[in-house]
Amino acid sequence: MAYLLWFARSIYRLRAERERFQRELLLVGGVVLIAALVALGGLLPTRIHTLQFFALYSCAIGMALWLTQLTLGLRPAMQEDIVAAANEAYRTSTLGNVDCAQVEARLEQLMREERLYQNAELSLPMLAQQLDLGAHQLSELLNTHLAKGFSRYLREQRVAAACTMLLAEPSASVLSVGLSVGFASQSNFYEAFREIQGMTPGNYRKLMRMKKQE
Repeated sequence: MAYLLWFARSIYRLRAERERFQRELLLVGGVVLIAALVALGGLLPTRIHTLQFFALYSCAIGMALWLTQLTLGLRPAMQEDIVAAANEAYRTSTLGNVDCAQVEARLEQLMREERLYQNAELSLPMLAQQLDLGAHQLSELLNTHLAKGFSRYLREQRVAAACTMLLAEPSASVLSVGLSVGFASQSNFYEAFREIQGMTPGNYRKLMRMKKQE
């Protein structure tokens, strides 16, 4: 629900393109409405029979997915447009007096040498403090210079470290690898690994071993 609201807000930044903006925002609004109704239906007491509720729930989810696909079909480049809109939002930069190249080098050092990503409690304000920046400044730097948010950046750092560890320590369990690189749970580790590598950690390890033996 929160993601959908953020997505709708991002599309709103594209309102200069009036014709497509109105159509796309209407479609996303429909998805948000469905999500709200589903959330309320699950939280509020209801007299609807269990089977009927799940049937309606499935239909609502299917309709939401259809509207999402329709929106993306109307504008395949929407993701790129939203990134551009985010960059536009940072036109009044908070990095005017910041040596961005130096900060990026320091950020890389913190991750590569000090392995700050291993801290499962690491947050945007904590990392910004290590760089002598404000949280908003670091968020702007990541979005405009690396084209990614803090969460995505941190997942990529942890998954990259996990890839190295999976091959360097073949006897280490997948769970221990995930916890070692900073993931709070195995499920979070698997989800992030699939998102970035397109496969599970175990399959990645097997595939790399097979390639090495060839």
